[in-house]
Amino acid sequence: MEVFSTKGVGAASVDDIVRAAGVAKGTFYLYFTTKGDVVNAVAERLVDGVGDRVEAAATNPGLSPVEQLLTLGKVLGEIGSESYQRDLFANFHRPENRAVHERMSAGILARLAPTLAAIIAAGIAAGTFRPQDPRLAASFVLGSFTLLHDVVSDPAELPVATAQLNTFILRGLGSASETAA
Repeated sequence: MEVFSTKGVGAASVDDIVRAAGVAKGTFYLYFTTKGDVVNAVAERLVDGVGDRVEAAATNPGLSPVEQLLTLGKVLGEIGSESYQRDLFANFHRPENRAVHERMSAGILARLAPTLAAIIAAGIAAGTFRPQDPRLAASFVLGSFTLLHDVVSDPAELPVATAQLNTFILRGLGSASETAA
């Protein structure tokens, strides 16, 4: 991750990776066939980390469905707050790395959609959200949060943008709590 963060995905070489890892080139090829395999592994690791953080925060049984949804948004909005994360995400968002970015987005959607659909279904059952297809609504919500980092590049603007997005999402779900407070 450090090599991709500092050099960029395209400019990083296998030699750079093995030097940073402190391993022989032969060891690299025991685990990976190409640099692309390492890029995929880094992307999967980032998706897993995001998924773990979001699921832990959003599935707190002591929170209402609205609070769980707002927590999910807060955690997703915080992703990229570390400088190395911003650098990696900036590299993954470059046009030449579009395939990696799309793979990461698809991984996040696949990982978090069931969790979010369950939150929405619970909100519908509690009368907090308007009846609708929870799976489809979850896809819309996650798609919106996935695009947030594409639209807002300045980390200082993320809290305000996240609050606006939360309000928009709560309205779309038909919540009586239409603001992210």
